[in-house]
Amino acid sequence: MTENLIHDNKENQPILHLVLQLEEARLGDHDRLESIKRTLSSGQELPQVDRQYLGEQVSQLHETFGPILMAEWERDFAQKIHEKKKNMYKIDKKSLKHTSTQLKQAIENEKEIKWTLDLISQLKEIKLGSTEKLNYISRLLKSGENIGESDKQYLKEKSRYLRRVVDCKTKVTQTQNAIRKLQENEIKHSKKLEEIRQSVENGELVSEREQNYLSARYEKLQSALDQQNRVEWTIQTIQQLKELGVGDSKKLDKIKELLEDDIPVPENDTKYLREESKLLMQTLKHKRKIDWIVGLITELQEMEIGNPERLAVIKKALEERKPVPENEINYLTQKCRLLMMAKESEKEYETTNGNQAEESNYNSILSELNTTIKELEKLESKFQVA
Repeated sequence: MTENLIHDNKENQPILHLVLQLEEARLGDHDRLESIKRTLSSGQELPQVDRQYLGEQVSQLHETFGPILMAEWERDFAQKIHEKKKNMYKIDKKSLKHTSTQLKQAIENEKEIKWTLDLISQLKEIKLGSTEKLNYISRLLKSGENIGESDKQYLKEKSRYLRRVVDCKTKVTQTQNAIRKLQENEIKHSKKLEEIRQSVENGELVSEREQNYLSARYEKLQSALDQQNRVEWTIQTIQQLKELGVGDSKKLDKIKELLEDDIPVPENDTKYLREESKLLMQTLKHKRKIDWIVGLITELQEMEIGNPERLAVIKKALEERKPVPENEINYLTQKCRLLMMAKESEKEYETTNGNQAEESNYNSILSELNTTIKELEKLESKFQVA
């Protein structure tokens, strides 16, 4: 309080200094000196009786300490007052900084509350979360009460979910706008092509620019069509791989999803699919050979060429992918020769599987029959391991 008196009442500072000196020297009545300080602090004029009292006490002060000691004491006293002023300034500065920090924190808290209330409003608008719970949290915030940790966590989870919804909605809108622009562009190209077509039908020659346009447009569309055909062929290949149990079913499904969604397939997945496709092609090649021989046996049975029971045993062995004894292969070769002779013409013998070269050379296929069965068995064992 004393420091404030000295700081705030500059006109009364000399008298206040005298009062403080007397208190420091423990001279005079303490209560009366405090009363004098209050009078001075209120800006009132000090009564004559108090002035006379102070004069008497100051005279006693000088008599007690003497001129030299008094001067030293006054210097020490002045130094103390100076230090107190400095400390008071530091305290005021620290207090100001603390007040500023509190104000910033209050502003940030207000912003956070507003942001949270906006979040709750958005969540309620799209019906995300419990309306009852969101209203409860909203009431706490508006009343200035703190919300619990569980409620904070609940809002964080819903906020993350809302962000995903908003991001998805934004991407959908942007994609639709892009598609609309592309469609508008395609309509322009379609109209231009129609104009060129009509000109040609009317016997008019197209300009060099139009010829260049047609060539470039055709190449671009053909390239897109070829890419689409490759994608469709790859999806069909994946389906065949799954049907035969070739490769990792989950991995194949993931690759198929990427292809269907027109998303680039990673290089490692492309390499994996290429390797599995090679196994598939080898397997299908061996299966076609065996299935073709089974088909010949069926024809032999239908035309009653050969021993039905013996043919049935050979047929069952092939269907079960079991090796056929050499003498049975020779027997089957002889019967197939009779079957070929029974055909009216080469055309009647052609099949629709696109492998006429293999089918016509039945001797070669039969001679490699057991090798084909073994290779197929090896490939199918790989599928089972995979």
